[in-house]
Amino acid sequence: MKSRFIAAASVCMLIPAMLIGQPAGKKGLIGVWAVKLSLVDESQSPQLSVAMFGDDGSFTAAGGNKALPPIPALQAVANELGPAFGSWASTGTREFSLTSHAVMEKAGLGDGFQRVHYTLVLSESGEEYTGHAEVDFLDADWNVVFSTTGDVKATRLKTPATVLAQLPGNRQLLGVWEENASPVGQSDSRLLSLAMFGRDGSFTTAGGYKALPPVLEVEDVATELGPGYGRWAATDNGEEFRLAYYSVMWNAGLVTGFQRVQCTLTLSESGDEYTGHAQVDFLDTNWKIVFSTTRDVKGTRLEIPAGLVAQPAERNGVWEVKFQRIGVGAPPPVLGLILFREDGSFSADVPRHPAPIPAIQAVGNELGPIYGRVVQTDGAYRTVLYLYSVVWKAGLVNGFTRTLSNQVLSESDNEWARRAQVDYFDASWTVVFSMTGEMKAVRLETPGQD
Repeated sequence: MKSRFIAAASVCMLIPAMLIGQPAGKKGLIGVWAVKLSLVDESQSPQLSVAMFGDDGSFTAAGGNKALPPIPALQAVANELGPAFGSWASTGTREFSLTSHAVMEKAGLGDGFQRVHYTLVLSESGEEYTGHAEVDFLDADWNVVFSTTGDVKATRLKTPATVLAQLPGNRQLLGVWEENASPVGQSDSRLLSLAMFGRDGSFTTAGGYKALPPVLEVEDVATELGPGYGRWAATDNGEEFRLAYYSVMWNAGLVTGFQRVQCTLTLSESGDEYTGHAQVDFLDTNWKIVFSTTRDVKGTRLEIPAGLVAQPAERNGVWEVKFQRIGVGAPPPVLGLILFREDGSFSADVPRHPAPIPAIQAVGNELGPIYGRVVQTDGAYRTVLYLYSVVWKAGLVNGFTRTLSNQVLSESDNEWARRAQVDYFDASWTVVFSMTGEMKAVRLETPGQD
């Protein structure tokens, strides 16, 4: 699967040199973590992942996309695993409960779910946590196919520690951006991605999953790149922003290394563009650098109407979502997950191949993770969703999709269904095809959302 981005100092060799402390309690988990999950009665090595805890109780993570247990009943349902979305809550002094969900895929379509209930204990230093995991694998109708348990251990990764006030006016990073990164001195060689900056300093990104540099040191470690998770903060002078994020790297669908990106971003006067210089480190599973490079980066804000304010309170949490294309010969509904956050931002995974329409296939044949915003229109229960995703061709970003959908919650606040328009763009944001469909969503039970 997929991602990439940027960086700024080739210090840090091992995880211990990268740790920062935070107070215990709920805020003690906020940040980005390197995680190991060891399943009971599994002879395979621990499953590695990168996880991010938000200060609004949100949780996202990415591990190996081929990390499903080799159980025949499970493999008959699915053979790939998407990113995890969840919610967490404090249950005591340095104790936490976390529930996450991920889409399981087969032949590029969602065909089931992984559900994990965690009980976690934060160390006194706040730099590690340990815990127990109960893992269920379910089909598309939420019937349990296989269950297991495991032990989890995580170490905090270094990210900017303090989120300072935004710059005045429109000069803020909050929102969804197209990013264009080029190796230094090679402006004609660009790597496209989508990036989302959260109000709490959280950061997520998805680019090409084949965007690793063609150098032997990296190819000996991994061949593909996963989504990126990190944190951003304003610098002391308030004129620039610091960003650090981490992505898993895959070989044969298992995590065999990590990418670490650090950079400083300068926002334009209009607030609609940023530029920066980044250092990118590629590391093995022992967090030893195998290769480093630098990039120039440029970001362009994606359109969301001015004056509309976030109205996400009733939507926070994880939802199962189905998208049904409207029209003659339309395929079955597409299955996915969506995580709404307190600041109106959201992430989604709706794994699917684009419709077999020549104009779309000319741009790409795979769709990536989705990022977007919820904004209020004419009332507390009527909103509009702006969803953006990358389109891959040969594992690199070659286009984008944008989905616009009005949304009205049910009286129970636990489901919604609305029409949606989906536009497909090439890499220059020229529309190549448009379609309509219906989105239906049902809230899933997670800590703080039960």
